[in-house]
Amino acid sequence: MGSRERGFSLTEALVVVALVSILVIVAAPRLVVPESVQVSVPARQLAADLRLAQRLAIAKRGIYLLEFSPAAPPYTSYSVHVQGGPPEADYPKSIDSAVTVSGPQQFVFQPDGSTATGGTVTLVSGPSTATVQVVTPTGRVTVTAP
Repeated sequence: MGSRERGFSLTEALVVVALVSILVIVAAPRLVVPESVQVSVPARQLAADLRLAQRLAIAKRGIYLLEFSPAAPPYTSYSVHVQGGPPEADYPKSIDSAVTVSGPQQFVFQPDGSTATGGTVTLVSGPSTATVQVVTPTGRVTVTAP
């Protein structure tokens, strides 16, 4: 008898294809960032910073602002600061250039946590839109994101 030919059996090939398919199914979503994530993450960060301004106003018994720059939309950054004072640490924060932000230029929180300057900030990235709303007079912050 001559030497036997070596190769893969059909079963071995199917097992390899199945394993590769499982790896692709698990890894692919982590490699692709949907546009809805690109707009929901900054919306949730903005909401957290609005809540921070409110908590600072309550804790320090002062008037705190979250203020966007430049003075008119589309905004490129924002700061949290006591009225008439410098920005808090870690501010100003830049807004990703892929996200267009519009709405009121500032939100003012009183020492009791209320605000007279409620409104809705809209964040748009491609076809995805998120909104952050500050309710007058309670100062409640809500996020609607994809």
